[in-house]
Amino acid sequence: MCQIVRKTKYSPAVVEHFHRLRVLLQASSCLLFCHLCSVKKTQPQEVSPALLAYLQGFLKDERKARFEEVLAGRTRHLTCVMENIADAHNANAVMRSCECFGIQDVHIIENGAKFKPAKKVLKGSHKWLSVHKYREEGHNTLRCLRLLKEKGYRIVATSLEAGCKPLHDVDVSTPLALVFGQEHIGISDVVKAEADEFVIVPMRGFTESLNIAAAAAILLQHFSHRLRDSDIAWALSEEEKDDLRKTWTLKNIYRNELLIERFYQDQL
Repeated sequence: MCQIVRKTKYSPAVVEHFHRLRVLLQASSCLLFCHLCSVKKTQPQEVSPALLAYLQGFLKDERKARFEEVLAGRTRHLTCVMENIADAHNANAVMRSCECFGIQDVHIIENGAKFKPAKKVLKGSHKWLSVHKYREEGHNTLRCLRLLKEKGYRIVATSLEAGCKPLHDVDVSTPLALVFGQEHIGISDVVKAEADEFVIVPMRGFTESLNIAAAAAILLQHFSHRLRDSDIAWALSEEEKDDLRKTWTLKNIYRNELLIERFYQDQL
């Protein structure tokens, strides 16, 4: 049988009440949105120990324990540099490999080829990394490599040219910046001039080269494994760990600015 549904008729007073309520809710939402937009985004260096403890109270114990486990395996002794990578899939895959192998810093040089995040490839790995982009007009490659050298890194570029060292022969006792060039033309002349040495993945087949994502995964795994299996001081300092702990905590709490505002109000 068909059921007849009668439309309920409300009195004009009830209709007016609901209309006013709807207007009030819309106004409240707009005020909240405007307030959130006006709130200054808190930077990790602005997070005090007390605020960090307060914010981490909103994280599960499993998540906080995972932070500490990952921080213990993070390193800046080895860093990754990508120069003008044209294929977005490759660049994103390299970033994912860096995160998987505990490499904290990734340097992306954009000399025309813009880096485009691909969520399906990254799988969220980018939010745990410190990504440094060089995209100004001019000598982006030279600026990146010179900055790394000033920080004590040895520039080791991947290449297929004669005289390259097999990956097993590369010294890892000093900080190492591993440079990957563009897929079709390889590293630029600037990298060739600035590099301290060149590395190659030995191959035994007819094919002379690997896809950049595959080559990066092999080299990053190899060097990171050798570091962790040595007496080299490769781990992050306590200060660096604390900075990342703050960064990751802020990224893991949705609308953290509201909690931060409440924390400071409670201090009054």
